[in-house]
Amino acid sequence: MLIKLSKQDLHNCEMMGADTVKLCEMQGFKPRLHNNNQSRVEANIYGFKAEFAVARLFNLHLPTVNVLTDGGVDLWFDDITIDVKFNNAEYGKLIFDTMDKFKSNIAVLVGRTPDPSVMRINGWMDRKTFADKSQAADFGYGDRLFMNHDEMLPIESLWYRLMVYKFK
Repeated sequence: MLIKLSKQDLHNCEMMGADTVKLCEMQGFKPRLHNNNQSRVEANIYGFKAEFAVARLFNLHLPTVNVLTDGGVDLWFDDITIDVKFNNAEYGKLIFDTMDKFKSNIAVLVGRTPDPSVMRINGWMDRKTFADKSQAADFGYGDRLFMNHDEMLPIESLWYRLMVYKFK
């Protein structure tokens, strides 16, 4: 599913991405980056774009800047926690370093498109199913757990489950 962000959303993402890096620098620690093809600011901007896309799709509160950590939770739907994972590939992989890093109830995979204002929501996965079905691979930083985009559950099914949960 493609989600086009508004100019206001894009502006907010740019400011939040730059602010996050600046706050980290002001605290005396260097923000981590495992991608030499992209600045930390750009990586943060795209991370916020992914979170905004999911928040807009489900009409959730917009993300906020977190300096140290978000605790593995980007968004909330009532009491259900959502970790939005961004991938620079349009059809990338859902990746967690370990199962301990998958803290939310569910994860949503978002990919980058050629249009910087459009994000592709590839699908979602709950924590238990990810634990059961993910594979381990070394992407250059040691073994990490992953699922391919085509193994994800369709985002429409998440909407259905959230509405059933909300309206019981």
